Amino acid sequence: MTAETAHWWCTAPGVAERRLETLPEPGPGELRVRVAYTAISPGSNLHVWRTGGYGPGGASVPEDLVYMGSGIVERTGPGVSSVAAGDRVVIRGVGHQAAIVVPEARVVRVPDGLRLRDAALSYLPSWAVSALHLGRYAAAETIVVTGLGLVGCSAALVAERMGARVLGLDVDPVRVAFAETLGLGAVAQVGTPEGAAAEAAFLAPGGGPDLVLETTGAYAGLGEAIRVARDWTRIALMGIHRRAPSEAEAAALHRALTTYPAKLHYGRLSFIGVGSDPEEHPVPGPSRATPRTNLAWVLEQAARGMLPIGRLVTEVLPPDAIGSALDRMAGGETRLVGVVFDWATGEE
Repeated sequence: MTAETAHWWCTAPGVAERRLETLPEPGPGELRVRVAYTAISPGSNLHVWRTGGYGPGGASVPEDLVYMGSGIVERTGPGVSSVAAGDRVVIRGVGHQAAIVVPEARVVRVPDGLRLRDAALSYLPSWAVSALHLGRYAAAETIVVTGLGLVGCSAALVAERMGARVLGLDVDPVRVAFAETLGLGAVAQVGTPEGAAAEAAFLAPGGGPDLVLETTGAYAGLGEAIRVARDWTRIALMGIHRRAPSEAEAAALHRALTTYPAKLHYGRLSFIGVGSDPEEHPVPGPSRATPRTNLAWVLEQAARGMLPIGRLVTEVLPPDAIGSALDRMAGGETRLVGVVFDWATGEE
């Protein structure tokens, strides 16, 4: 039996269009999910909204605004064993749509005690787990998170849950005020006397961070990561720099890194790309962490009340507000951190 679903697409830069699509019966290893909530990706969704495409060249519309969601399993195909009809799940790689047929590997069951609304934002915390793995985090290290949007706040919460001392930095007072509501160890606004004093006091015991999670994707944010680094600091690049630096930005980075005494060389800094843990590992191997296991850990911790990812939700909207929400974010409305869309299933 086929089903029909509403699906919002980006059909031109800054244009969202609702289309009705037919979903097939799930095949072997597949399942059909009735979507309860979808979330905005502050990186990829916003980039597509501005440019019309995922690549650096811009428009390749229509484009699916793919990210993360949660819902209820409706039907399963042959061979599906990890979930059953009626189970609550999160879905990796779902567009803004009312239902979807996906491979079993793209869903993880949501534990009892965690709302589907909150679970819809679980991807970025799970990516933060990967970033800490790949950034070679060790227990009780001092971490600075540059940028306190959804990526940065997710990373800060996960780092604290893993036992780190965490300082969050941002230039925006609205984002700083929001981060303060999360109960982090320390938050400071860059460029203010109060922020400078808070930063200095927090970093004084070790002289600086062991690890910086740079989440902004802006060259100014990268400059802040370099500024706070001490000797041997590792800088994990979570933010994606989607454009080339301006002449002034490139000159500033050059001065910070390579002019005498060169902080990069004399400070022995390490820059680490932290896209995600591999989907699979060779056996035997030193690690078994994958995006799927990281996501399961985040959901478990959140369900136990140990990781307050629900606090990241700043606005819940109907699906027809997708375009206006992306416009607000593109226009610089920084109070929008975690935005989810309620597909009116009645499930929380």
